Amino acid sequence: MKEAQFAIVDIETTGSYAAASQITEVAIFIFDGKEIIEEFSTLINPLQPIPFHIQALTGINDEMVQDAPTFPEVAERIFDLLQNRIFVAHNVHFDYSFLLASLKSAGYDWKAQRLCTVRLARRTFKGLPSYSLGKLCQSLGITLTDRHRAAGDARATVTLFQRIYENDTENFINKAIQANAKEQRLPTNIPTEVFESIPGTAGVYIFKNSSGKIIYVGKAINIKKRVISHFTGNNQGLRRQNFINEIADIEFRESGTELMALLMECDLIKKHWPIYNRALKKYEAKYGLISYEDQKGYLRLSICQIRKHVYPHYAFNTVHESTQFLMRLVKQHELDYRLISFFNAGNSTKERTEAINQSELPAVESYNSRANQALENLINFKRSYIIIDRGRNTSEKSYIYFKDNKVHALGFIDNEMEIQDIEEIICQENLVISNYYMNNLADNYAQAFPSKIMHIKEIAL
Repeated sequence: MKEAQFAIVDIETTGSYAAASQITEVAIFIFDGKEIIEEFSTLINPLQPIPFHIQALTGINDEMVQDAPTFPEVAERIFDLLQNRIFVAHNVHFDYSFLLASLKSAGYDWKAQRLCTVRLARRTFKGLPSYSLGKLCQSLGITLTDRHRAAGDARATVTLFQRIYENDTENFINKAIQANAKEQRLPTNIPTEVFESIPGTAGVYIFKNSSGKIIYVGKAINIKKRVISHFTGNNQGLRRQNFINEIADIEFRESGTELMALLMECDLIKKHWPIYNRALKKYEAKYGLISYEDQKGYLRLSICQIRKHVYPHYAFNTVHESTQFLMRLVKQHELDYRLISFFNAGNSTKERTEAINQSELPAVESYNSRANQALENLINFKRSYIIIDRGRNTSEKSYIYFKDNKVHALGFIDNEMEIQDIEEIICQENLVISNYYMNNLADNYAQAFPSKIMHIKEIAL
Protein backbone atom coordinates (compact mmCIF):
# COMPACT_ATOMS: atom_id res chain seq x y z
CA MET A 1 0.00 0.00 0.00
CA LYS A 2 2.96 2.30 -0.67
CA GLU A 3 0.87 4.24 -3.21
CA ALA A 4 -1.64 5.30 -0.55
CA GLN A 5 -2.03 8.93 0.43
CA PHE A 6 -1.67 10.04 4.02
CA ALA A 7 -3.43 12.87 5.83
CA ILE A 8 -0.89 13.99 8.44
CA VAL A 9 -2.75 15.93 11.10
CA ASP A 10 -2.23 17.97 14.23
CA ILE A 11 -4.82 19.85 16.27
CA GLU A 12 -4.91 22.17 19.27
CA THR A 13 -7.87 22.04 21.65
CA THR A 14 -9.43 23.59 24.74
CA GLY A 15 -8.93 20.40 26.78
CA SER A 16 -7.87 16.80 26.86
CA TYR A 17 -11.01 14.88 25.92
CA ALA A 18 -13.44 15.29 23.06
CA ALA A 19 -16.68 14.91 25.00
CA ALA A 20 -16.35 18.34 26.68
CA SER A 21 -13.59 20.15 24.76
CA GLN A 22 -13.34 21.71 21.30
CA ILE A 23 -10.74 22.17 18.57
CA THR A 24 -9.05 25.59 18.40
CA GLU A 25 -6.70 24.91 15.47
CA VAL A 26 -6.23 22.23 12.84
CA ALA A 27 -3.51 21.55 10.27
CA ILE A 28 -3.68 18.83 7.60
CA PHE A 29 -0.86 17.94 5.19
CA ILE A 30 -1.57 15.46 2.40
CA PHE A 31 1.55 13.35 1.79
CA ASP A 32 1.88 10.89 -1.10
CA GLY A 33 4.99 9.11 0.15
CA LYS A 34 7.37 11.54 -1.55
CA GLU A 35 6.12 15.04 -0.94
CA ILE A 36 3.34 17.22 0.42
CA ILE A 37 0.73 17.62 -2.33
CA GLU A 38 -1.84 19.67 -0.40
CA GLU A 39 -2.05 21.50 2.89
CA PHE A 40 -4.66 23.19 5.03
CA SER A 41 -4.40 25.10 8.29
CA THR A 42 -6.79 27.32 10.21
CA LEU A 43 -7.68 28.60 13.65
CA ILE A 44 -11.16 27.55 14.79
CA ASN A 45 -13.52 29.38 17.10
CA PRO A 46 -14.37 26.77 19.78
CA LEU A 47 -17.38 28.79 21.03
CA GLN A 48 -16.10 28.32 24.56
CA PRO A 49 -13.37 30.00 26.63
CA ILE A 50 -9.83 28.69 26.24
CA PRO A 51 -8.43 27.79 29.68
CA PHE A 52 -5.47 29.87 30.79
CA HIS A 53 -3.07 26.91 30.99
CA ILE A 54 -3.96 26.00 27.38
CA GLN A 55 -3.33 29.59 26.29
CA ALA A 56 0.06 29.48 28.00
CA LEU A 57 0.95 26.19 26.26
CA THR A 58 -0.21 26.99 22.72
CA GLY A 59 -0.21 30.77 22.61
CA ILE A 60 -3.76 30.66 21.26
CA ASN A 61 -6.08 32.97 23.19
CA ASP A 62 -9.75 33.94 23.00
CA GLU A 63 -9.04 37.10 20.97
CA MET A 64 -7.16 35.14 18.30
CA VAL A 65 -10.09 32.80 17.61
CA GLN A 66 -12.88 35.37 17.97
CA ASP A 67 -13.17 35.97 14.22
CA ALA A 68 -12.03 32.47 13.16
CA PRO A 69 -14.53 30.09 11.50
CA THR A 70 -16.41 27.61 13.68
CA PHE A 71 -15.83 23.93 13.00
CA PRO A 72 -19.10 23.42 11.05
CA GLU A 73 -17.98 26.20 8.70
CA VAL A 74 -14.82 24.30 7.71
CA ALA A 75 -16.15 20.76 8.26
CA GLU A 76 -16.74 20.10 4.55
CA ARG A 77 -13.19 21.10 3.65
CA ILE A 78 -11.72 18.96 6.46
CA PHE A 79 -13.92 16.01 5.52
CA ASP A 80 -12.82 16.22 1.86
CA LEU A 81 -9.15 16.25 2.90
CA LEU A 82 -9.48 13.29 5.25
CA GLN A 83 -11.88 11.14 3.22
CA ASN A 84 -10.27 8.00 1.69
CA ARG A 85 -6.86 8.84 3.15
CA ILE A 86 -4.90 7.19 5.92
CA PHE A 87 -5.00 9.31 9.05
CA VAL A 88 -1.56 9.94 10.58
CA ALA A 89 -0.76 11.77 13.82
CA HIS A 90 1.57 11.73 16.79
CA ASN A 91 -0.48 10.03 19.53
CA VAL A 92 -3.13 9.36 16.92
CA HIS A 93 -5.98 8.51 19.30
CA PHE A 94 -6.11 12.07 20.59
CA ASP A 95 -6.37 13.86 17.22
CA TYR A 96 -8.62 11.18 15.72
CA SER A 97 -11.12 11.21 18.62
CA PHE A 98 -11.55 15.00 18.39
CA LEU A 99 -12.00 15.09 14.63
CA LEU A 100 -14.32 12.09 14.66
CA ALA A 101 -16.55 13.75 17.28
CA SER A 102 -16.46 17.17 15.59
CA LEU A 103 -17.25 15.82 12.12
CA LYS A 104 -20.07 13.70 13.50
CA SER A 105 -21.51 16.74 15.27
CA ALA A 106 -21.34 18.65 11.95
CA GLY A 107 -23.25 15.85 10.18
CA TYR A 108 -20.38 13.95 8.52
CA ASP A 109 -20.05 10.19 8.78
CA TRP A 110 -16.30 9.57 8.67
CA LYS A 111 -13.93 6.83 9.72
CA ALA A 112 -10.37 6.15 8.65
CA GLN A 113 -7.47 3.80 8.95
CA ARG A 114 -4.96 5.23 11.41
CA LEU A 115 -1.21 5.32 11.86
CA CYS A 116 0.53 6.57 14.97
CA THR A 117 4.01 8.03 14.53
CA VAL A 118 4.77 7.31 18.19
CA ARG A 119 4.25 3.60 17.68
CA LEU A 120 5.97 3.55 14.27
CA ALA A 121 8.96 5.49 15.61
CA ARG A 122 9.33 3.01 18.49
CA ARG A 123 9.66 0.19 15.99
CA THR A 124 11.76 2.02 13.39
CA PHE A 125 14.12 3.98 15.65
CA LYS A 126 14.63 1.73 18.64
CA GLY A 127 16.34 2.73 21.85
CA LEU A 128 15.75 6.49 21.79
CA PRO A 129 15.42 8.19 25.20
CA SER A 130 11.95 9.58 24.45
CA TYR A 131 9.32 9.37 21.74
CA SER A 132 7.57 12.66 22.42
CA LEU A 133 7.48 14.82 19.29
CA GLY A 134 9.94 17.39 20.64
CA LYS A 135 12.49 14.83 21.84
CA LEU A 136 12.14 12.73 18.68
CA CYS A 137 12.81 15.73 16.48
CA GLN A 138 15.86 16.57 18.58
CA SER A 139 17.20 12.99 18.36
CA LEU A 140 16.62 12.75 14.60
CA GLY A 141 17.70 16.28 13.70
CA ILE A 142 14.26 17.35 12.52
CA THR A 143 13.50 21.08 12.55
CA LEU A 144 10.52 21.89 14.76
CA THR A 145 9.23 25.45 14.76
CA ASP A 146 6.05 26.88 16.28
CA ARG A 147 5.88 24.14 18.92
CA HIS A 148 2.35 23.40 20.16
CA ARG A 149 0.81 25.10 17.15
CA ALA A 150 -1.00 22.85 14.71
CA ALA A 151 0.91 23.76 11.55
CA GLY A 152 4.33 23.65 13.20
CA ASP A 153 3.75 20.28 14.86
CA ALA A 154 2.07 18.81 11.76
CA ARG A 155 4.92 19.86 9.48
CA ALA A 156 7.45 18.26 11.84
CA THR A 157 5.27 15.11 11.93
CA VAL A 158 5.38 15.03 8.11
CA THR A 159 9.18 15.01 8.20
CA LEU A 160 9.16 12.37 10.95
CA PHE A 161 6.75 10.20 8.97
CA GLN A 162 8.90 10.62 5.86
CA ARG A 163 11.94 9.40 7.81
CA ILE A 164 9.95 6.42 9.06
CA TYR A 165 8.66 5.78 5.54
CA GLU A 166 12.17 5.80 4.10
CA ASN A 167 13.57 3.52 6.82
CA ASP A 168 10.66 1.09 6.81
CA THR A 169 12.76 -1.93 5.81
CA GLU A 170 10.53 -4.34 7.74
CA ASN A 171 7.30 -3.07 6.16
CA PHE A 172 5.85 -1.81 9.45
CA ILE A 173 3.63 0.77 7.73
CA ASN A 174 1.93 -1.73 5.44
CA LYS A 175 1.38 -4.13 8.32
CA ALA A 176 -0.04 -1.39 10.51
CA ILE A 177 -2.59 -0.15 8.01
CA GLN A 178 -4.11 -3.54 7.33
CA ALA A 179 -7.83 -3.50 7.98
CA ASN A 180 -8.55 -3.83 11.70
CA ALA A 181 -4.85 -3.96 12.59
CA LYS A 182 -5.06 -4.83 16.27
CA GLU A 183 -2.00 -2.96 17.44
CA GLN A 184 -3.49 0.33 16.25
CA ARG A 185 -6.18 -0.08 18.87
CA LEU A 186 -3.71 -0.14 21.74
CA PRO A 187 -2.50 2.92 23.68
CA THR A 188 0.53 4.38 21.95
CA ASN A 189 2.79 3.83 24.97
CA ILE A 190 2.26 0.04 24.99
CA PRO A 191 5.08 -1.68 23.07
CA THR A 192 3.86 -4.12 20.44
CA GLU A 193 5.85 -6.93 22.06
CA VAL A 194 3.75 -6.63 25.21
CA PHE A 195 0.54 -7.07 23.25
CA GLU A 196 1.94 -9.96 21.23
CA SER A 197 2.80 -11.84 24.44
CA ILE A 198 -0.82 -11.82 25.67
CA PRO A 199 -2.42 -15.27 25.23
CA GLY A 200 -5.91 -16.12 24.07
CA THR A 201 -6.60 -18.25 27.15
CA ALA A 202 -8.53 -17.81 30.40
CA GLY A 203 -7.04 -15.67 33.12
CA VAL A 204 -6.66 -12.15 34.47
CA TYR A 205 -5.04 -9.08 32.96
CA ILE A 206 -3.51 -6.18 34.84
CA PHE A 207 -3.17 -2.61 33.59
CA LYS A 208 -0.40 -0.52 35.19
CA ASN A 209 0.51 3.15 34.92
CA SER A 210 3.96 4.57 34.20
CA SER A 211 4.89 4.24 37.89
CA GLY A 212 4.11 0.52 37.88
CA LYS A 213 0.97 0.95 39.97
CA ILE A 214 -1.97 -1.34 39.23
CA ILE A 215 -4.87 0.77 37.97
CA TYR A 216 -7.22 -1.94 36.68
CA VAL A 217 -7.71 -5.70 36.96
CA GLY A 218 -9.99 -7.72 34.71
CA LYS A 219 -10.74 -11.37 33.99
CA ALA A 220 -11.54 -13.13 30.74
CA ILE A 221 -12.03 -16.46 29.02
CA ASN A 222 -9.83 -15.05 26.22
CA ILE A 223 -7.41 -12.51 27.69
CA LYS A 224 -6.19 -11.07 24.37
CA LYS A 225 -9.70 -10.58 23.00
CA ARG A 226 -10.85 -8.90 26.20
CA VAL A 227 -7.83 -6.56 26.34
CA ILE A 228 -8.48 -5.44 22.74
CA SER A 229 -12.10 -4.67 23.60
CA HIS A 230 -10.99 -2.00 26.07
CA PHE A 231 -9.53 0.07 23.24
CA THR A 232 -12.28 -0.26 20.64
CA GLY A 233 -15.19 2.13 20.20
CA ASN A 234 -15.16 5.91 20.19
CA ASN A 235 -16.23 6.80 23.72
CA GLN A 236 -14.77 10.27 24.31
CA GLY A 237 -15.78 10.45 28.00
CA LEU A 238 -13.23 11.86 30.43
CA ARG A 239 -12.96 8.73 32.56
CA ARG A 240 -12.34 6.43 29.58
CA GLN A 241 -9.87 8.79 27.92
CA ASN A 242 -7.92 9.22 31.17
CA PHE A 243 -8.01 5.46 31.69
CA ILE A 244 -6.61 4.65 28.25
CA ASN A 245 -3.97 7.40 28.41
CA GLU A 246 -2.77 6.20 31.80
CA ILE A 247 -2.12 2.59 30.75
CA ALA A 248 1.63 2.11 30.36
CA ASP A 249 1.98 -1.65 30.78
CA ILE A 250 -0.14 -4.79 30.57
CA GLU A 251 0.49 -7.97 32.53
CA PHE A 252 -1.46 -11.21 32.52
CA ARG A 253 -1.81 -14.38 34.56
CA GLU A 254 -3.32 -17.48 33.04
CA SER A 255 -5.82 -19.37 35.17
CA GLY A 256 -6.76 -22.57 33.35
CA THR A 257 -10.44 -22.26 34.29
CA GLU A 258 -13.05 -19.52 34.42
CA LEU A 259 -13.60 -20.09 38.15
CA MET A 260 -9.91 -19.56 38.86
CA ALA A 261 -9.96 -16.38 36.76
CA LEU A 262 -12.93 -15.03 38.74
CA LEU A 263 -11.26 -15.78 42.08
CA MET A 264 -7.89 -14.38 40.97
CA GLU A 265 -9.58 -11.17 39.81
CA CYS A 266 -11.42 -10.74 43.12
CA ASP A 267 -8.28 -11.39 45.13
CA LEU A 268 -6.19 -8.88 43.17
CA ILE A 269 -8.88 -6.21 43.48
CA LYS A 270 -9.17 -6.80 47.23
CA LYS A 271 -5.39 -6.58 47.62
CA HIS A 272 -4.79 -3.51 45.43
CA TRP A 273 -8.16 -1.70 45.02
CA PRO A 274 -7.21 -0.30 41.57
CA ILE A 275 -8.53 3.19 40.89
CA TYR A 276 -10.43 2.19 37.73
CA ASN A 277 -12.14 -0.85 39.24
CA ARG A 278 -15.45 0.48 40.46
CA ALA A 279 -16.62 -0.52 43.94
CA LEU A 280 -18.19 -3.82 42.94
CA LYS A 281 -21.43 -4.51 44.78
CA LYS A 282 -21.32 -8.17 43.84
CA TYR A 283 -18.34 -8.66 46.13
CA GLU A 284 -20.48 -8.10 49.20
CA ALA A 285 -23.41 -10.12 50.53
CA LYS A 286 -26.81 -8.44 50.36
CA TYR A 287 -28.71 -10.14 53.19
CA GLY A 288 -27.74 -11.40 56.62
CA LEU A 289 -29.01 -13.43 59.59
CA ILE A 290 -29.02 -11.41 62.80
CA SER A 291 -30.29 -12.08 66.33
CA TYR A 292 -31.73 -9.86 69.03
CA GLU A 293 -33.76 -10.10 72.23
CA ASP A 294 -37.30 -8.78 72.02
CA GLN A 295 -39.29 -7.04 74.80
CA LYS A 296 -40.54 -10.37 76.18
CA GLY A 297 -37.00 -11.75 76.43
CA TYR A 298 -37.14 -14.10 73.43
CA LEU A 299 -34.03 -14.49 71.27
CA ARG A 300 -35.29 -13.63 67.80
CA LEU A 301 -33.64 -14.65 64.51
CA SER A 302 -34.22 -12.32 61.56
CA ILE A 303 -33.11 -11.82 57.98
CA CYS A 304 -32.28 -8.21 57.05
CA GLN A 305 -30.43 -6.26 54.38
CA ILE A 306 -26.78 -5.80 55.23
CA ARG A 307 -25.91 -2.18 55.77
CA LYS A 308 -23.09 -0.31 57.44
CA HIS A 309 -22.39 -1.52 60.99
CA VAL A 310 -24.55 -4.63 60.49
CA TYR A 311 -22.54 -7.74 61.33
CA PRO A 312 -24.61 -10.87 60.57
CA HIS A 313 -24.03 -14.40 61.83
CA TYR A 314 -24.37 -15.64 58.26
CA ALA A 315 -24.64 -13.90 54.89
CA PHE A 316 -26.63 -14.54 51.71
CA ASN A 317 -26.78 -13.15 48.20
CA THR A 318 -30.50 -13.71 47.56
CA VAL A 319 -33.72 -13.65 49.57
CA HIS A 320 -34.49 -17.20 48.46
CA GLU A 321 -31.14 -18.44 49.75
CA SER A 322 -31.74 -16.79 53.13
CA THR A 323 -35.29 -18.18 53.37
CA GLN A 324 -34.22 -21.75 52.64
CA PHE A 325 -31.37 -21.54 55.11
CA LEU A 326 -33.51 -20.14 57.92
CA MET A 327 -36.28 -22.71 57.33
CA ARG A 328 -33.67 -25.47 57.59
CA LEU A 329 -32.38 -23.95 60.83
CA VAL A 330 -35.90 -23.76 62.27
CA LYS A 331 -36.56 -27.42 61.46
CA GLN A 332 -33.23 -28.74 62.75
CA HIS A 333 -33.42 -26.92 66.08
CA GLU A 334 -37.20 -26.92 66.63
CA LEU A 335 -37.50 -23.15 66.63
CA ASP A 336 -40.83 -21.34 66.56
CA TYR A 337 -41.79 -19.72 63.26
CA ARG A 338 -43.62 -17.01 65.19
CA LEU A 339 -40.29 -15.84 66.60
CA ILE A 340 -38.55 -15.89 63.24
CA SER A 341 -38.50 -13.04 60.71
CA PHE A 342 -37.96 -13.84 57.03
CA PHE A 343 -36.99 -10.97 54.76
CA ASN A 344 -40.02 -9.27 53.19
CA ALA A 345 -42.37 -11.92 54.56
CA GLY A 346 -45.41 -9.85 53.63
CA ASN A 347 -46.80 -9.50 57.16
CA SER A 348 -46.88 -6.18 59.02
CA THR A 349 -45.60 -5.85 62.58
CA LYS A 350 -49.21 -5.67 63.83
CA GLU A 351 -50.15 -8.91 62.04
CA ARG A 352 -47.15 -10.72 63.48
CA THR A 353 -48.00 -9.49 66.98
CA GLU A 354 -51.60 -10.66 66.67
CA ALA A 355 -50.39 -14.07 65.47
CA ILE A 356 -48.09 -14.38 68.47
CA ASN A 357 -50.89 -13.56 70.92
CA GLN A 358 -53.23 -16.18 69.48
CA SER A 359 -51.59 -19.08 71.25
CA GLU A 360 -49.12 -19.67 74.04
CA LEU A 361 -45.46 -19.34 73.11
CA PRO A 362 -42.79 -21.73 74.41
CA ALA A 363 -41.05 -20.95 77.70
CA VAL A 364 -38.47 -18.21 77.22
CA GLU A 365 -35.60 -20.09 78.87
CA SER A 366 -36.04 -23.36 76.98
CA TYR A 367 -36.66 -21.62 73.66
CA ASN A 368 -33.64 -19.34 74.02
CA SER A 369 -31.52 -22.37 74.84
CA ARG A 370 -32.47 -23.94 71.48
CA ALA A 371 -31.97 -20.66 69.62
CA ASN A 372 -28.54 -20.15 71.20
CA GLN A 373 -27.61 -23.72 70.34
CA ALA A 374 -28.59 -23.04 66.70
CA LEU A 375 -26.38 -19.94 66.61
CA GLU A 376 -23.50 -21.73 68.34
CA ASN A 377 -23.66 -24.60 65.85
CA LEU A 378 -23.83 -22.06 63.03
CA ILE A 379 -20.71 -20.28 64.25
CA ASN A 380 -18.86 -23.60 64.73
CA PHE A 381 -20.02 -25.05 61.41
CA LYS A 382 -16.80 -25.42 59.44
CA ARG A 383 -16.28 -27.09 56.08
CA SER A 384 -12.98 -27.55 54.32
CA TYR A 385 -12.34 -29.09 50.92
CA ILE A 386 -10.19 -28.75 47.81
CA ILE A 387 -11.47 -28.18 44.27
CA ILE A 388 -9.15 -29.94 41.80
CA ASP A 389 -9.48 -28.84 38.17
CA ARG A 390 -7.44 -28.38 34.99
CA GLY A 391 -4.34 -26.20 35.02
CA ARG A 392 -2.78 -23.69 32.65
CA ASN A 393 -1.27 -26.50 30.58
CA THR A 394 -1.54 -30.27 30.28
CA SER A 395 1.24 -30.95 32.79
CA GLU A 396 -0.45 -29.32 35.78
CA LYS A 397 -3.71 -29.07 37.67
CA SER A 398 -5.24 -26.22 39.64
CA TYR A 399 -6.45 -26.27 43.22
CA ILE A 400 -8.77 -24.06 45.23
CA TYR A 401 -8.40 -24.59 48.96
CA PHE A 402 -11.70 -23.87 50.74
CA LYS A 403 -10.82 -23.78 54.45
CA ASP A 404 -13.32 -23.25 57.28
CA ASN A 405 -16.03 -21.85 54.97
CA LYS A 406 -13.68 -19.49 53.11
CA VAL A 407 -11.50 -19.55 50.00
CA HIS A 408 -8.08 -19.72 51.60
CA ALA A 409 -5.59 -20.35 48.78
CA LEU A 410 -5.32 -20.77 45.00
CA GLY A 411 -2.54 -22.42 43.08
CA PHE A 412 -1.21 -24.93 40.59
CA ILE A 413 0.63 -28.19 41.11
CA ASP A 414 2.13 -30.90 38.92
CA ASN A 415 -0.37 -33.40 37.54
CA GLU A 416 1.50 -36.28 39.13
CA MET A 417 1.53 -34.78 42.62
CA GLU A 418 -0.78 -36.40 45.16
CA ILE A 419 -2.13 -34.06 47.80
CA GLN A 420 -1.48 -35.59 51.21
CA ASP A 421 -1.43 -32.39 53.27
CA ILE A 422 -2.62 -29.26 51.48
CA GLU A 423 -1.04 -27.02 54.13
CA GLU A 424 2.41 -28.28 53.09
CA ILE A 425 1.80 -27.32 49.45
CA ILE A 426 0.61 -23.75 49.78
CA CYS A 427 2.97 -20.82 50.27
CA GLN A 428 2.44 -17.15 51.07
CA GLU A 429 1.82 -16.13 47.46
CA ASN A 430 -1.02 -18.66 47.19
CA LEU A 431 -3.02 -17.15 50.06
CA VAL A 432 -5.97 -14.94 49.12
CA ILE A 433 -8.13 -12.28 50.73
CA SER A 434 -11.57 -13.80 50.29
CA ASN A 435 -15.03 -12.32 50.62
CA TYR A 436 -18.60 -13.50 50.43
CA TYR A 437 -18.68 -13.39 46.64
CA MET A 438 -15.57 -15.56 46.28
CA ASN A 439 -16.75 -18.02 48.92
CA ASN A 440 -20.15 -18.30 47.24
CA LEU A 441 -18.55 -18.87 43.81
CA ALA A 442 -16.43 -21.72 45.12
CA ASP A 443 -19.26 -23.28 47.14
CA ASN A 444 -21.70 -23.21 44.23
CA TYR A 445 -19.08 -24.77 41.97
CA ALA A 446 -18.38 -27.49 44.54
CA GLN A 447 -22.08 -28.36 44.69
CA ALA A 448 -22.37 -28.40 40.89
CA PHE A 449 -19.25 -30.55 40.33
CA PRO A 450 -18.91 -32.93 43.32
CA SER A 451 -16.52 -35.19 41.37
CA LYS A 452 -13.89 -32.42 41.47
CA ILE A 453 -14.00 -32.10 45.28
CA MET A 454 -11.58 -33.56 47.80
CA HIS A 455 -13.17 -33.28 51.25
CA ILE A 456 -11.01 -32.59 54.27
CA LYS A 457 -13.54 -32.25 57.06
CA GLU A 458 -17.20 -31.44 57.42
CA ILE A 459 -19.22 -30.86 60.59
CA ALA A 460 -22.97 -30.94 60.02
CA LEU A 461 -25.37 -28.48 61.58
